[in-house]
Amino acid sequence: MDFEKVGRARMMMRLPAHRKKISDANFEAINELMEAYGVAVLSRDELREQRTPDPETLEEYEALCQQLEDDIVRMLASVSPRMVR
Repeated sequence: MDFEKVGRARMMMRLPAHRKKISDANFEAINELMEAYGVAVLSRDELREQRTPDPETLEEYEALCQQLEDDIVRMLASVSPRMVR
């Protein structure tokens, strides 16, 4: 599974105001964050679908996803336009 692609698509849905930058940004640091986000959101979603998810683990994944979203937004805000396709 292409976790970077999953993460990028989820971020574009989650943050429509940043959709163009998310789509166009293509450099190693942002690609790695998108991949990590893809893994985290899929894991979080699997936990959410469980009949009785462990609340502590779910909370950890919720926090991780939020932190990755914040990191991605911060990175996109500080990136030079030449770093975007």
